[in-house]
Amino acid sequence: MVEYGNEYVGTIFVLPETRCFELRTTVHGEQHLVHGTITQQLAARFMEGAPDYIDPRQLSLQPRRVEVMTREIHERHRAPRKVYCLSRLFDFEPQAQGTPAPAMAG
Repeated sequence: MVEYGNEYVGTIFVLPETRCFELRTTVHGEQHLVHGTITQQLAARFMEGAPDYIDPRQLSLQPRRVEVMTREIHERHRAPRKVYCLSRLFDFEPQAQGTPAPAMAG
C-alpha cells in the first residue's frame, strides 16, 4: 500500500452527512472525476454549530484548491485500486471570519 497527497483545483461537491465528496478537475488537459471520503476532522467543520463552520453549499460556487490523500492498494489476486480522501481545503473563508484560513485535517 502506498499513500501520498495531491493538490487539485476544481469544483468540489460535499455531502457532510455521509462524509463523501466529488471533485471535478482537469489533469494533464483532460477532465477527471475524483470521489471518496472526507477525513473526520474536516467533516466536523461541515456540521452546523462548529466554531469554524464551513457551509458545504458555498464550496461548489467557484473552483477551490484542495488536498486529496491517495492510497494505492495492491492486493494479491486482485486488480490494484486507488482510494481517495479529502484532507484539506485551501483559501476558503469561513462565514464568520473575513481572513482566508485553510481548512485542515490533522
